[in-house]
Amino acid sequence: MFDIRIEGYSVDLKPGTQITLEKYNPLLDFATVQGSRVNSFTLPDTPLNRRVLGYFYDPQVGYTNRRYYCEKYVDSQVIEQGYVKIQESAEGETVLYFTQNLGEIFGDLQGLALSEINFTQLALPALNVSPADHLVDPYCLPSIENPGFYGNQSFSGIVNKYDSGNGWYNDEARVPHFFLRWVLEQFGQRVGWKFKGAFLDDPDLSRLVLANLYSLDSATAIFPANHLPDLTAGGLLLELRKLFNLFLDFDVRRKVLDIGFGEDVLKSACIIDWTQKADPGHTKTPEIVNRLELGYELDGNDALMKPIPAAMDKYITPETAENEGGSVLSIRSRLSTYLKNPVSGLAMCSQPGISPLNKDSQSRALPKLLFWNGMVSGVPTATHTSGTRSLIWNGENNLVDSGYRRFERFKAGTFKLSKNVALTPADLATFSFRNKVHIKGVNYLVGSAKMNLAKDQRVIPAQLELWRV
Repeated sequence: MFDIRIEGYSVDLKPGTQITLEKYNPLLDFATVQGSRVNSFTLPDTPLNRRVLGYFYDPQVGYTNRRYYCEKYVDSQVIEQGYVKIQESAEGETVLYFTQNLGEIFGDLQGLALSEINFTQLALPALNVSPADHLVDPYCLPSIENPGFYGNQSFSGIVNKYDSGNGWYNDEARVPHFFLRWVLEQFGQRVGWKFKGAFLDDPDLSRLVLANLYSLDSATAIFPANHLPDLTAGGLLLELRKLFNLFLDFDVRRKVLDIGFGEDVLKSACIIDWTQKADPGHTKTPEIVNRLELGYELDGNDALMKPIPAAMDKYITPETAENEGGSVLSIRSRLSTYLKNPVSGLAMCSQPGISPLNKDSQSRALPKLLFWNGMVSGVPTATHTSGTRSLIWNGENNLVDSGYRRFERFKAGTFKLSKNVALTPADLATFSFRNKVHIKGVNYLVGSAKMNLAKDQRVIPAQLELWRV
């Protein structure tokens, strides 16, 4: 039996009601995170439906553009969760549409950049503050070479300059760099979401900080928004996705985002066999976008990025006999990083900072990431390397090796198969895009699934887009 529940109530449906459900694999789209999509559907005007939808048809009743939590059941199995909104209400019926996209789930803060959110202000740090603990503290104060911070004014050339002899910071050019972990936790508390997963548990990636150029000169407190990028939380997640090839798995019902790795999905064992459920016919399409171009947007205001250093340049999959003649998929993140001085071991840039003492520039830098390395040779340090990870595309422990090699091989050797399968409600209720499926000797990733849901279904025909792994 097909059942739609809105705000926990099983609403009345018209006889013969069916809806079209489409689901998309987040591993295969780097431009956005597509949630499930349901074509608009109509509810009849009944006492129950009127009550559940707040008597919207009544002209005397207002509307606050609210979302209604919605679940779709088939044979008592939950096969989809998300939100519905009212499209229109006419005499005898109300039309609703379903939404589960990344831009729709963070409530009032979804459209605000992190630099616009009023996070709780923090007290100014003492000049002799202890080195930060990345698992506890909100920010760190790493020493970074930046001779251009105050323009042409006399300056030591080091942001967060630290005297290891007496354990004190200089008063000038103090710039707190907030830990990514802390920012996501604070944002999650405000929107009711929790962020977890292998990405946040990684011992190196848990040290990530959002670098910035906003000094505490003349400040009376630390306002985190001043030090955060002009990206929404959803935008930040998308840019992290591109940098590390992340797999973003949203549980809308529990408001939990599991942030994992795309490479883990590709290397996982195949445990689902749909051979007996699959129609023997299919349409096979070659993959012609079978090479990768990986890079980031570099900050043109950083003099050290002109010309682009070889280590910071983009990576392009070499043409081989396997991928010859194919085109290139460009994946470019807005998050980049700083170079490292091989002599001092400090991160370095040459860019005006934001300070009331600096008249040369008040413009924000493009968002960047660093790893907090803690105290290194008596100096608080954050660089583009940590353990076995680096934030650049070339050289040792690069981003390609750590996040894209399996995906690169997948793109070079895959093809698309369009195939119809007959699934049960239990198949849909337990399926995740993390899972590969096996059909007649071949393992596939499910790229997308489209199905029509109606009452009294025991078998659900589904149109699948399959990609050979």
